[in-house]
Formats: sequence, structure tokens, C-alpha cells
Amino acid sequence: MEKMTKILCFILCINSLVAQSPCEGRYAEEIFDDIEVTTVTYSDVHNLQMDIYQPVGDIETNRPLIIFGHGGTFITGSKNNATAVDFCEAFAKRGYVTASINYRLAADIVGFLQSFIFYTDTQMAYDVVLNAVMDGKAAIRYFRKDFFENNNTYGIDPDQIWAGGNSAGGVLFLHAGHVESVEEFISPLDPNRASIAQEIFDELGGSEGNSGNEGYSSSLSGVISLAGALHRSEYVDENDIPAVFCHGDADGVVPYDCNGFQNNPIYDQLCGGGALYPEFQAMNLDTDLLTFANDDHCPWSVSASKMDQVISFVSDFVYERIDCEENISLFEDDIEKPTLIYQTNLLGKKINNDSKGFVFSVFENGKIEKKYIIK
Repeated sequence: MEKMTKILCFILCINSLVAQSPCEGRYAEEIFDDIEVTTVTYSDVHNLQMDIYQPVGDIETNRPLIIFGHGGTFITGSKNNATAVDFCEAFAKRGYVTASINYRLAADIVGFLQSFIFYTDTQMAYDVVLNAVMDGKAAIRYFRKDFFENNNTYGIDPDQIWAGGNSAGGVLFLHAGHVESVEEFISPLDPNRASIAQEIFDELGGSEGNSGNEGYSSSLSGVISLAGALHRSEYVDENDIPAVFCHGDADGVVPYDCNGFQNNPIYDQLCGGGALYPEFQAMNLDTDLLTFANDDHCPWSVSASKMDQVISFVSDFVYERIDCEENISLFEDDIEKPTLIYQTNLLGKKINNDSKGFVFSVFENGKIEKKYIIK
């Protein structure tokens, strides 16, 4: 009787795990130890690069993709920012493909001296932010272009592309995901701001911009905002995609509610997670909010424990909204691969499979792979 009870308990546990794991263990928790990073130029027009993170040993070819934009007030920052790297590594180890992008900063748009005060002037503010949004859209299109033209180099599902970012990166991708047209951006603005925005959109060639990879969709499955904001809460409508927010309610840079930049009403308005979350709820949109009580701007950037909270919260939200194929293979042992002859480092010195850093692998069929391995 005791043996039968144990068997029944085992079966119930297995059934419970299956019921809770539609992705067969992928995406919910970290299941890979090592990741590889490939740097590519996604915008030839503006010479913009991004780092693409993939789990080492994963052969699944239909993976959700998350594109991440760094913070820095559109003045500083790069794809190597610590928060961007931590985020991309954590989700790549869960089985996602992730990418951290460079986008044009204020100095690229309005010049070095003006870059430090761009937010004090509506013309410059719109110019800087909208150009960055167009870079983000080009990054999205890059992956769809690769899928259709290059046989899906990165093993993504083009119908499951998420994007988000920290601070300015969150602002960037909230607009990329929730403002679908020039008309939508302009409609809630006063005549002067509408005229300024229209002029910039005309220079950019419309709402998709001129950063490259034309002819492919820049649509997203969802947006991840870490202390990001929309210029107007009116941009939220009943057809919007899911959005998940993390925000400190004492944020002195990007307002938690609706206010001017730096909570200064003389600057152009931004509406953060505290304002957007109830707007999404009121329209029965898919959303969630993690509020860091009494915290200023991006508290997770200076606290590992709070970064862990952010990653766990966002991971749960995205995991519950992705689709998985029924048969998923996790490891490269499941398929036959070309025979590896030898590996070298950046200096040409022969190395073994356990090495990290730049690794050049030479295979029997003549193929050469270049990877950057992080342990």
C-alpha cells in the first residue's frame, strides 16, 4: 500500500510539472550555464551595432526574442551597460534569444553641446527621442529580415518578438510598441507640438523611420518598461499589446505618474508606469506593475537583489504569454553536428571546449564559427 501511494504521488507530481511547464522547462528559469554573444551591425545607415545573446548548446530554432535598450537619458550609455548585460544574460540562460542595442544618442542628433540640454526644448526633445525610436524599429526589422533572407541565423520566432529597456530604453520601446502611426503620436498634442512632431516625422520618412531594413514589420508581441514612459497616456488604446512595468514611485528622473521630465512641469510630459498601468487596466489590456516604494530612478541598477526582483517579475509575465512548440529539443546532443577539428582564441592559440572569451571553431566541413563565450 505504501509503495502504491508513492507511485501515485510520483505520477501526480509529474502531471503537475507538465501542467505547469507548457514550454518543457524552457523560459521560466535559467536552464543553461553558458551563453555566447555575437556583435552585428543592424543599421548600415547609421552604423549601429547590437550584441545578440544565445545559450550555448541550444539548438531550438523557434525561440522568442527580447530586444533591450540601455538607459542614460539619451545622452550617454551603450549596449554594454550593466543593467542591459544582466538582463540579456539572465533571459538568454532561460532559453530566449536576447539583444542589447546601441541607438543614436542626443549628440548624434543635435550636437555635443546641445545634447546636455536637449530636453529643455521641444524641438530637440522630439528630434532625439523619435530618431532613437526609429533605430529601435530598425533593430526589430533586422531580425525579421534575417529570418526571411538569411535562413534565420539566430533561431528566433518572428511572431514572438518582445522589446523593452531601462529608463531611456524603456521610453524608446514603449513608443515603438504603442505608437503605431504619425497621427497617433500627434493627436493628443497642442498645435505647436503637433507641428514640430509632424516636421520631424516628415524628415524621417514617416513612422517607421529611415534606419534601415525596410520592408519588414516592426511590430512587437509585448513591451518591457524598466522606469520608462510614454509622452502621453492617451497613446494607450484598446488594441495595444501587453506591457509590463517596473518603476520606483519616487523617481526623480522619469516620472512614476504624469509630469515633466525630472518631475519639472516646464519640460515635456512623460507618463511612467504608475500612470500607464491603470490606463491599461481600464481597457482590459494585458499588463502588470512592480512598484518599488519610496525608491528613486532605477533602484535595480544599484541593488542586485532588486535586479533579481525585476528579472523574476518580468520573466513570469513574459513566460505566461509566449507560445511554445510541442516538441522542443534543449541540447545540441539531440542532433548531428559537423565534426569539430580544433578551436583557437583571438591570437590563434589552440584551446579546448571549456575556454571562454573569443572562440573560433573550425569544422570538418570547412565551416568556421566565431563566438564570444561567457561562463
